[in-house]
Amino acid sequence: MRPSAESLLDTIAALATPVGRSAIALVRISGERSREILSRLTRGLPDPIVPRRPHLVDFTDLRGETVDRGLATLFPAPASFTGEDVAELSVHGSPVVVETLLRALIAAGARPARPGEFTERAFRLGKMDLVRAEAIRDLIDSRTEAAARASTRRLEGALSSRLAQAREDLLAAAASLAATIDFSEDVGEVVDPTVLLRLTSARDSLARLAATYARGRLLSAGCRVAILGRPNAGKSTLFNALLGTARAIVTEVPGTTRDTIEATIDVAGIPVDLVDTAGLRDTDDRVEKIGVERAREEGKTAAAILYVFDASAGWLVEDGAALAALDGKPVAVVANKIDRLTERERQEGSGPGPVAGFLPAGSSRTALALCGLAAGAGASLRALLEETIAADVPGETDSELLASLRQLDLIERARDAVTDAHDALARGVSPEYAATHVDSGLAALADVFGETTPEDVLHRIFSTFCIGK
Repeated sequence: MRPSAESLLDTIAALATPVGRSAIALVRISGERSREILSRLTRGLPDPIVPRRPHLVDFTDLRGETVDRGLATLFPAPASFTGEDVAELSVHGSPVVVETLLRALIAAGARPARPGEFTERAFRLGKMDLVRAEAIRDLIDSRTEAAARASTRRLEGALSSRLAQAREDLLAAAASLAATIDFSEDVGEVVDPTVLLRLTSARDSLARLAATYARGRLLSAGCRVAILGRPNAGKSTLFNALLGTARAIVTEVPGTTRDTIEATIDVAGIPVDLVDTAGLRDTDDRVEKIGVERAREEGKTAAAILYVFDASAGWLVEDGAALAALDGKPVAVVANKIDRLTERERQEGSGPGPVAGFLPAGSSRTALALCGLAAGAGASLRALLEETIAADVPGETDSELLASLRQLDLIERARDAVTDAHDALARGVSPEYAATHVDSGLAALADVFGETTPEDVLHRIFSTFCIGK
């Protein structure tokens, strides 16, 4: 990897655990002066220091005043996270202790680390490729167990291995094409038949990876779902049912909800940011009007909609108008309060689908009829949400999933270049033309791994990390 002189000269320090009071706080330093700084700011550290073994020491400032008693562990280069000398200082999780210790480290010659700088150094010193570095950020940011598993697989190298195999196919194809071109005067431009097989393998592998982006991004970024409907349709009841707790106030009085209420739930591994909203209606109440406007705005910005109507009141013209305004978005319709219907009314309303009879003729909306207060309502609603937001998204949760738009763009470029090379050879076009496209595919894959990624792009990537990682 290409170390940046500016980034690797300094010894850096940062808190690696969350800011605030806690039982333990971990401060990390990395750089060629780590061992020296650690020795200057501790009492009781053995000489020589036993690597990778925690030592109970007193941490001090440069005046020798004790800051705290804790554990100091040295990880000598190159067998460390960054590839440099790294020291980890475990102290009590007092913000005062942490701040005092960081000031002492800086006074002793370290500087505050930039966001993601520890991982950036690990990348630059060849401890990991850029795909795995990005996986660290994704793992830290993951909000569901499924998202964490997908990130862990990338961190373990599953995605890198798939990409490396595609690159091996392209390198073999490039070498064979180069030999064909070099010896064309002697034997003619006879292309080895294995070249097409290699290109087919690489093309198909890259295409399969590109197809996983939609699900990978959904697991990583999540989906914002707004609950909309007329006043007293039972939106807050369904919001509470999905959460499994009474988060929103529920009364029989229309217009109880005046503002948006948000919570995040796990729907089949997808982090869903659920938004309860005020009932949609024309009103002269100044406060309620603000809430209605916010509800309409949520309807515009949310990725999907859960539209609720009162089955006992029936499907009203206002419901149809509200639904029409959401045209183009994934919308699931819930007929709530079916417990208030007679058995005959429920049968007449059920139609050929769950709530088909409650909706206008020809409606293709995903729909469900239920009582939001009934046992099992939350599970039914979660299944409805999963069908609405993820049914058409390809990719298995436990497979290698792309979650980075940068990776997707480069992999699609590589796939397209390989496709062009394959099709050119299949048509009998010159090997030189095909070789140019193979080289383009290899260049795109090198960028995925971070081998040729421009400095400004690297800066943007690592600036999205938290400080201390």
